[in-house]
Amino acid sequence: MEGGRPIQGRTIKTPSQESGHVPSSSPKSLRVSVSDMSRSYFAPDDTDGARNRRPSHRNPLSAAPQWKSQESVAFDKAAALDVSTPPVNAGALSWPRGGASVPGKPPPLPVKGVAEGPLASDGIDAIANAITRRKFKYSVAMVSDFFYPNMGGVEMHIYQLSQCLIKRGLKVIVITHFYGKRTGIRYLTNGLKVYYLPLTPFYNQSVFPAPHTLFPLIRQILIREQINIVHCHQAFSAMGHETIMYARTMGYKVCFTDHSLFGFADASSIHMNKVLKFSLSDISHVICVSHTSKENTVLRASLDPRIVSVIPNAVDATKFVPDPGRRDPSQITIVVMSRLVYRKGIDLLVEVIPEVCRQFPNVNFLIGGDGPKKLNLEEMREKHQLHDRVELLGGVNHSDVRDVLVRGHIFVNCSLTEAFCIAIVEAVSAGLLCVSTAVGGVPEVLPKHLIKLCEPTAGDLLEKLTEAIPLVKTVDPFKMHQEVKTMYNWNDVAERTERVYERINNMESLRLIDRLRKYYGCGVCAGKLFCLVIAFNFLLWRLLEYFWPKEDIELAVDFPFEEYRKSKKQGQR
Repeated sequence: MEGGRPIQGRTIKTPSQESGHVPSSSPKSLRVSVSDMSRSYFAPDDTDGARNRRPSHRNPLSAAPQWKSQESVAFDKAAALDVSTPPVNAGALSWPRGGASVPGKPPPLPVKGVAEGPLASDGIDAIANAITRRKFKYSVAMVSDFFYPNMGGVEMHIYQLSQCLIKRGLKVIVITHFYGKRTGIRYLTNGLKVYYLPLTPFYNQSVFPAPHTLFPLIRQILIREQINIVHCHQAFSAMGHETIMYARTMGYKVCFTDHSLFGFADASSIHMNKVLKFSLSDISHVICVSHTSKENTVLRASLDPRIVSVIPNAVDATKFVPDPGRRDPSQITIVVMSRLVYRKGIDLLVEVIPEVCRQFPNVNFLIGGDGPKKLNLEEMREKHQLHDRVELLGGVNHSDVRDVLVRGHIFVNCSLTEAFCIAIVEAVSAGLLCVSTAVGGVPEVLPKHLIKLCEPTAGDLLEKLTEAIPLVKTVDPFKMHQEVKTMYNWNDVAERTERVYERINNMESLRLIDRLRKYYGCGVCAGKLFCLVIAFNFLLWRLLEYFWPKEDIELAVDFPFEEYRKSKKQGQR
């Protein structure tokens, strides 16, 4: 419709159109400044719709505030209804039918609570409120250095948990650092919003620890997304530790999930344990993935066991269905899927493979993964002339892991430490018999008839493999799949995590003096240093509140979850 934007059969005019001046540009080239996806993130001259928008060189997180009149802001919010912002995997999104349509653009989404007839200023405000004031049970920010496109146990846990929480009616965003060209704000499946911050990884995909420097950026994101619960992951994540401090200073409820086990004697563990004790001194709640991990975390961080819960990982069993037809009937294939690092016990594998190949001529090895220990495997293969029996796949995308697993009969995990090995759950779900070292929380994961446990030594690992090889013909892959399917489910993990959110949401916020008392007890010298850090962080927060009040921070437009679900159902019919 010329001269305005059609919404449910009505027309919204810009201030310039009200005065009689109509710009020469088409209505579909208008930018929606209220949306963080369209304001300064997409090029303003793109007129091909949201699917073909080109990213701008400007960073949306560093864009200066745009001062606008109240009428202009209301118009932009109303115009957002006519702009599709589909997630990355929703390129073929089918929009609900009905309403006035514009050539080359989807029809507008229906707006409830707006009266028919000419649209007055109060009608614009009603539309703006309908967009920006969506009601969610909780608004959660997942924070970690480790997320997609990097793949691993922590990354899959955050992604799957976020997806299930969204299905349960919670708003979830993810905050991480940029990965290659993946910067700015992205949308993943089901409207999962991800902030890829402009921070360069320093070591092992973790950013350089620089306390207080991220505070203004994290504060802006939490306010504009109207977050009320912050959930940080992994003890190795510097961004997670910093965000815990920022969020607690601002009065947010904070939860932390620990995915790893640490020792108490070596230098790196001593340093990491002191950092963890500082970060978790003022935590609302802690989640561990196994009971062994809980004991380890409670001892390392000197926590009250009553604020620590055990919620295990899970597996999407629908993506790990057995396929015995993919196996070689004349051979027995042993599969290894792991990062090729010392902690994963690759040195044990290097000792065991030549002996297994010598004892069993019909056994081959299929090894997926990458890391510094890959050179050791190549040297072993060259030394014993096992090129035709040991296949090194290199790095494998998680979407291709199932296709590798179903080629095998036995899965081997030889980790030296593990809080919860999700790889063995995926392998059993795919119908493989598992042989694993009995370290950390691994003995808690599967019943004895699905896994053979051994000590982390080459001799014991060889013995268990020798026992498992004759049993592969008696294993029923589909029966194993059904057992795992009933034991582990991401929906159950999300339900239990939501109970933790309910518990911490009802807790009272601590005063600054009470927080300082907790930090003071961290050590004779360290306690005083921690108090100074927290006091400075509190002063920085008050300065930010004075010079950049939260009332001046523009709220983000929430993803239209309800309309997206309806459109998906219509597309499936």
